[in-house]
Amino acid sequence: MKKQKICIIGNGLTGLTAALVLSELNIEVHLIGKFKFDEEFFDNRTTAISPSNYDFLLKFLDKKDSKLFWPSKKIDLYHEESNRYFNFMNFENNGKNLMYIVRNSKLIKTILKKIKNQKKIKIVNAEVKKIDEKKSKIFLKNKIINYDSIFLCSGRKSRLVKELMGGRIVSDDLSDIAFTSIIKHNLNIINSKQYFLKEGPLAILPLNKKEFSLVWSVSKNYKLDIMEDLIKEKLKKTLGLDKKINLSKIDFFPISFQFNTNFFKKNILVLGEGSYNIHPIAGQGYNLILRDIKILSAEITKHLSCGMQLKDSGVLNNFTVKRKPENFLFGLGISLMSGFFKYNKIAQPIKNVILKDINKFKFLKNFSINLSNKGFSH
Repeated sequence: MKKQKICIIGNGLTGLTAALVLSELNIEVHLIGKFKFDEEFFDNRTTAISPSNYDFLLKFLDKKDSKLFWPSKKIDLYHEESNRYFNFMNFENNGKNLMYIVRNSKLIKTILKKIKNQKKIKIVNAEVKKIDEKKSKIFLKNKIINYDSIFLCSGRKSRLVKELMGGRIVSDDLSDIAFTSIIKHNLNIINSKQYFLKEGPLAILPLNKKEFSLVWSVSKNYKLDIMEDLIKEKLKKTLGLDKKINLSKIDFFPISFQFNTNFFKKNILVLGEGSYNIHPIAGQGYNLILRDIKILSAEITKHLSCGMQLKDSGVLNNFTVKRKPENFLFGLGISLMSGFFKYNKIAQPIKNVILKDINKFKFLKNFSINLSNKGFSH
């Protein structure tokens, strides 16, 4: 039987990961995107990966690539109360790692290098102009190609996603923006911390003992030109860091909860931020994507093992049935959690009472650890 052919559109972390994982199957994989191989890719953002997803991802990387990831065995949560920081919850799992933190730019560079050396993947450096959903064709500038399945990993602003899937979305404009920077310091910070400040949640994600990623979600009213001094002030208050600390360039990106009600159409599936995007407060975005890719790979494998065609099959429907509820519940739950921790002068006394003894509920902490690690399906 002729080898079946799929294409993955998008050169971001979702598209690269999907291409790497699916290339292990007995199918022909085309990765289509606008690649600039001679330019250094820079991205201040970091990704926190759960232990189960870390084990899954590392199967497709080299053993030495494990050095890219910084393990965190503990997560401390703090709540701001009367200009003091109350440690209301600690997550630990008997000395086991709770998450692995990696810079997006390093992970992308590593996966792309692996893909370039992978003979099963054909990289097509081009822009997709149009997709014929009925015939599963893509139109490049001077070429038309047929595929059995098409996976759109082109992001939340993708013109192709809007044209194919429409604008039926569940959304919540949180009117927030996330500022991120890499901080070099002289303290030994080895575990993650989350501060729920009046301005918004601030995450400390260590990349090594002397460097961490900062992600601070605040109102859109905060401007980039005042953030550096404000960040230094908060780090001095929370961590005791001197104001002379070294900050990398401060980047920012808008925050919203969006969930596209249409995941697929015929033989086209949307993966990643084109189908949903969630608040970064719990660091679950890439974890959901990895679970999506894992289930998609399993569904394709099941069909191939039975000698079935991917085109016009039930693969994409089966995938959607399995993944859509969890992705929606995670996104909605994280959005609600973000709303709970937003500063509200009237509700503040009630929050303080709720948070005062919450660390005593071990079942709640164990449930949260397991949920973050493996999702609802385990």
